[in-house]
Amino acid sequence: MAIIPLKQAVIISPYIGADPDWNEPKYGEPYPLDCRFQETMKLVRNARGEEVTSVGTFIFDKLSIVSINDRLTFTNENNVELTYTPIAISVRRALNGKPLLTEVEV
Repeated sequence: MAIIPLKQAVIISPYIGADPDWNEPKYGEPYPLDCRFQETMKLVRNARGEEVTSVGTFIFDKLSIVSINDRLTFTNENNVELTYTPIAISVRRALNGKPLLTEVEV
């Protein structure tokens, strides 16, 4: 059980590589994952260390398998489907080192 309620869901399409002919990303079989999405604008650092603006944070239970190249598709309460790519991924751990939450900035 998560330490916070995860009443929303996101569809994750895992990145499997790039098309050699067109250099377009290729994604694997999408799967759903319970989450909480918080729409907040804030400055975060991306994988290259640059400051970029995040429009929201996905929170997942424990150590979730999400990579920086995956595609996240979220349907909000107004039935609007939004697609995001992660900017930064961080894991929040307890004092004993076990993962509590995975936060994905988009």
